[in-house]
Amino acid sequence: MVIFIYNRTFAMNMRHFVCLTAFFLALFPIEGTAQEHTLQGRVVDAETKEPLPYVSIFTEEGKGTLTNAEGDFKLETDEGDVLTFSYVGYKKVKVKAEKLPAIVRLKPLATVMQEVTVHAKTYDEVLKKVIDNLKKDYRWYGDRTRKYFFRTLMEKAEGTYIAEAFVKAYSVLNLRETEMISGLQGYDKNADKGKLSVNASNVHRLIEVGPLTAKSHFWSSAQKPLQHYSYLREYYDTEFRHLQDEDGELLYRIDFSLKEKYKEEFSMTKPYITGTAYVDAETCRLLRFDGSCNNYYMTLGLIPYATSIEFQLEYDYGKGAASVSHLAVCGSNDFLFYHILLFAIEGDKQARSKLKGSGPNIVTALTEAGYDEKLWSKYDIIRRTREEERAAFGE
Repeated sequence: MVIFIYNRTFAMNMRHFVCLTAFFLALFPIEGTAQEHTLQGRVVDAETKEPLPYVSIFTEEGKGTLTNAEGDFKLETDEGDVLTFSYVGYKKVKVKAEKLPAIVRLKPLATVMQEVTVHAKTYDEVLKKVIDNLKKDYRWYGDRTRKYFFRTLMEKAEGTYIAEAFVKAYSVLNLRETEMISGLQGYDKNADKGKLSVNASNVHRLIEVGPLTAKSHFWSSAQKPLQHYSYLREYYDTEFRHLQDEDGELLYRIDFSLKEKYKEEFSMTKPYITGTAYVDAETCRLLRFDGSCNNYYMTLGLIPYATSIEFQLEYDYGKGAASVSHLAVCGSNDFLFYHILLFAIEGDKQARSKLKGSGPNIVTALTEAGYDEKLWSKYDIIRRTREEERAAFGE
């Protein structure tokens, strides 16, 4: 069982507030307002029946959430709302709230033969344009910030640590200089701070990962497929596939793999990122990147441990430039399993002041941030997975 920070005065004030609110609502009943519902369900691939993680779900009124790693979701909606389910590489689905099925099935876009599609750009031109677009966005909009909901789960043999928070970060290209705004954290009842040893953890710095990065010392030494076009052609093999929907819109799915001659050279010395990019064929805008960081080592004391890192990064262009809309990172080694999830709760904005940064470790950063109940009452948080619920509330 996780022991979260508990404020007795705050709890008493909240009981006062709830009672007073109920009293005034009884005196002045509200008429004509839409009835609010809590919707729950699961999103799966219509062909494989496998759950789809990190599907965006939103309404025209701006409410939204994300499916968790198990494809499950929860969202507060009003009667009459229409929900849109969006996942890059799949057909969008719109469903009225009152007709929402328990399982929502998304169909993958059809793969079409290269000869069927007529397009002016060569593959080299596409790759150059994708990189140029991202770097241009960074030059012009690199100081924009965005607010996110953040959750991390870390498990060791000694116990489990979980944290949930609202954070702010620079969002063009990659997340960086993350500032904790408000959060909760806890430990398994059998693992206090000393036993679990997350005090020294900076696992929250992993969220700076991307197919190209800026101002991230943590990822500066890694080889990344979209960092420079010359590096891309030198170190990576690429494979293009064409995905097309019924309206004729075309996406490129581009797979990046490290060339064989460099795999041995990079062994034990240089981490490198491989993965799959989804790119809008007309604009050459990067929409999503599913990546793996290979040959990465996490040091505990003086001993390096080979660590797996998988991530999914999705962008939106609501303000005309690339902005991270969600990010999921997970991995493990011989002593630690971790899972991190971020979901944008607001659009990107021009930064008015420099961010404070994320602190030396996650425990200190969250402790200094404190808890702001207004934020937690304002937004829907992403539904926890079964493992996250177990960590938060025990078996």
